[in-house]
Amino acid sequence: MSDGVGLSVGATDLTAVVVGRTAVTRSPVVTLYPHRPPEVGVPSENPNLNERGLIITDFVDRVGDPIGIVAADGSTHLADKVLADALRAMLYTVGRPSGDPVAITYPAHWRPAAVDALRTALAAVPEFQQPTSAPLISDAAAALTALQDDPGVPTRGVIALCDFGGTGTSITLVDAANGFAPMGPTVRHTDFSGDLIDQALLTHVIDDLSAAGTIDLSGTSAIGSLTRLRAQCRVAKERLSTAAVTSLVAELPGHRSDVRLTRNELDEAIRAPLADFVGVVQETVERNGIPTANLVAVASVGGGARIPIITTTLSEHFRVPVITTGQPELTAAIGGGLKAARGTVEEGMTSMAAAPGAVAAAAAATAMAPGVDPQDAPASSTFGALAWSDADDVPDVAPTDPYDYASPADGGGFVDNARPQMQFDHEQDAHYDEAPLPWYRRPAIVLVAGVLAVLAALTAAVLFVMRDDSSPAPASTTAPVTATTTPAPTTTAAAPAPAAPPEQTQAPQTRTVTRQAPPPPATQEAPPAPPPTSEAPPPPPPTPEPTPEPTPEPSTPPPWSPTAPYPTIPGLPWVPAPQAPAQP
Repeated sequence: MSDGVGLSVGATDLTAVVVGRTAVTRSPVVTLYPHRPPEVGVPSENPNLNERGLIITDFVDRVGDPIGIVAADGSTHLADKVLADALRAMLYTVGRPSGDPVAITYPAHWRPAAVDALRTALAAVPEFQQPTSAPLISDAAAALTALQDDPGVPTRGVIALCDFGGTGTSITLVDAANGFAPMGPTVRHTDFSGDLIDQALLTHVIDDLSAAGTIDLSGTSAIGSLTRLRAQCRVAKERLSTAAVTSLVAELPGHRSDVRLTRNELDEAIRAPLADFVGVVQETVERNGIPTANLVAVASVGGGARIPIITTTLSEHFRVPVITTGQPELTAAIGGGLKAARGTVEEGMTSMAAAPGAVAAAAAATAMAPGVDPQDAPASSTFGALAWSDADDVPDVAPTDPYDYASPADGGGFVDNARPQMQFDHEQDAHYDEAPLPWYRRPAIVLVAGVLAVLAALTAAVLFVMRDDSSPAPASTTAPVTATTTPAPTTTAAAPAPAAPPEQTQAPQTRTVTRQAPPPPATQEAPPAPPPTSEAPPPPPPTPEPTPEPTPEPSTPPPWSPTAPYPTIPGLPWVPAPQAPAQP
């Protein structure tokens, strides 16, 4: 199966991942050359930046703007075309083999006009049209794909996806039971971002230095010093994501000292904006009409997801698991690569899919192209990021996986286990009960129905047997009527046959009565009679019993006709009457 390549667009980082093999992160800085393809990144990240060129920055947030960016030489460049060139350079940075599928993710808060502009710009790049057109995917959808693969997410309920970026945080609510479809537009919160955290930490350091002694920040010479100190605050923030304490060197006009920072100081610096962000998430959930009980998890991606206080605050407020990966800054790119690879498999009409754990495999294979000596380059974004931006002391080529996902008890993990281990139980969906069985499938109903069916069958069998055994009953019940209405010749004619069985003796009486009186209704059933005996029936009593409703009978019986109908009794052979000739 082909390896999928995912390219992720961010305001402060461009990321490329080959699923299961390598990953590269670059700053969104493009250098244009008149005689060779453009290069992306800064000199500390990209060793190919060995000559001067035309540098273009701040183009990610201007994608879709019809007004071009003015470069240093006075030329104008559309932001969407510059971004397409940067993504092409990222594709060659990871050494994309020919034929591997590619997917590109864009920020979920982008407007449709920006997405259409980027799609048009990518259509002009041949590398993004072969073997098929590279799809554009929201980074929220791509991140959820990666989280489903590893470590896993709930399959029912509402999930709040929080993407902590360098210029803001995005909030997307998705319905897990509906294919993780968004339940509303993505909310962008710009008051909580990596840049603002860097600024808050810088303010904290300056306040401490001001309390310790006099520093002069009014001159223009302090601008460069403050810029370098802010970069060191960013590095310190990233280190405090995994360490409890760190230090930095503050070089200001007339002052130089080592500053010690702890994680508690970082937590205090961001506690207020973090509380405001949690309130925005709560407001977003309520505005979409979602009960709090339906929120089953919070998924955190982006570099800010590494900061421990963010994870613990979200978990304590919403009382749900906080799901993330070992390298949350790569989640969107990994999800894009997985979608690209699975799209190729589906086109091949096979049932194969990306192997589980591909996210961890991609993290284990994470590496970047060789770079210049970090000591000779200014602090800037590099691959090994700990939060929104990257540390300058991380080696360009990682010899081993810097992030081991095993617990400290197993010999892995970070040195001080600074980041709390948040594990999600896949069987925790307590807010949702199993659908009740239909009434006709419940065990008690099925058992009662079976018993009733058996009783009905037994009843039918008993009635059938009793009906066959009591077939002579009509003759005995109609005997009194025969005695009162049948003329003497009929009774006298039945006397010469005493040796006949009881059935043959009683059957003619039944036929005689039936010819002279209408038969009873079909729905009327006679009560069961005692079984017949072999003895001859007793002679009729001399005095006939009165009948409740005597039926008028003709004075003389009608003449017998060969065509007269003869009723038949089930289970008995047909026997001709004594007075009538035998039937041919």
